[in-house]
Amino acid sequence: MTTPTSGAISLNQLHVEAGGTSGTSVSLNDSDVRRLKDGSSAASSTLSSFYNKTRYLVTCVQGTSGTFSGTGFKTNSPTFGSRSPTSLTWTSATWAGLYYNLNSPNAYSYHLLLNGSGSGSNSGFTTMGLGPSQNFSRTSASFSASSNIFSVWRWASGSNTMTTGTVRDVYFY
Repeated sequence: MTTPTSGAISLNQLHVEAGGTSGTSVSLNDSDVRRLKDGSSAASSTLSSFYNKTRYLVTCVQGTSGTFSGTGFKTNSPTFGSRSPTSLTWTSATWAGLYYNLNSPNAYSYHLLLNGSGSGSNSGFTTMGLGPSQNFSRTSASFSASSNIFSVWRWASGSNTMTTGTVRDVYFY
């Protein structure tokens, strides 16, 4: 689900989108609510600053094929894991993968894949938030585009938080 794009928005709607239970206690300063818009505890917030925000969930599984091995989700061979919702609010391309690569080439790196037609574009978001506290700047990623994989961002990281059996929150700012 995504928060409204305009008009009335309630604190309860933000709480539910952030993973909370409807009708339970919440404030704009709760860490899960702040994470929807990448706000720090010192940042001021208004309800309108939460328009069109989505919390994505990635169910992480390991996938292996030939020399490839990764954990997270991927929709093309090998297919593994899942994501919800399946479409991204900031692009018309298909969200085809978010995984941690376990072996060469590009071992120990996070990969965000979008499929579509055209040449791909290094735009649409400034930061990808993963889990409760990791942030990956789009401009710090290695970016490539081709006709068969629309857009690919890669971030080097020695730490895999997308291990098999975990469910990770993902945010795009």
